[in-house]
Amino acid sequence: MQIIGHKLIEFTKFNSILNIRYVSQFDNLIFDFDENFVEEAKKHKKEFSIIIGDETQAVLSNAFGAKYIIVNLKNDLNLVKKVVELAEFYLFDSKIAVIIDDEDSDLENAILNRVDCAIYKKAINCI
Repeated sequence: MQIIGHKLIEFTKFNSILNIRYVSQFDNLIFDFDENFVEEAKKHKKEFSIIIGDETQAVLSNAFGAKYIIVNLKNDLNLVKKVVELAEFYLFDSKIAVIIDDEDSDLENAILNRVDCAIYKKAINCI
């Protein structure tokens, strides 16, 4: 399991963007599922991760080449489990990730749900 944002582990910060005009200006992007953002990121050859809301978005995000497919661990535990199963069944190239707080229980939940990566909130710049 990969852990990003822990104080003792070196990492590169993510840039969470809400406006498509920022795609070309930043690297290591995170954004909500939006095909326009994906198209813009690919056009500018940017590495990107996508926050998804359902299984179809997870499958598409993998096909789009997202580095991480991010699922909300606290709001939808069932979706986390389903996406992990899909990733194992279809052998996704993308890694399944959750965003966690500094609480040990969040990291434990990420481990128990067998996600590929836990990303601490402090590893994300909000643009």
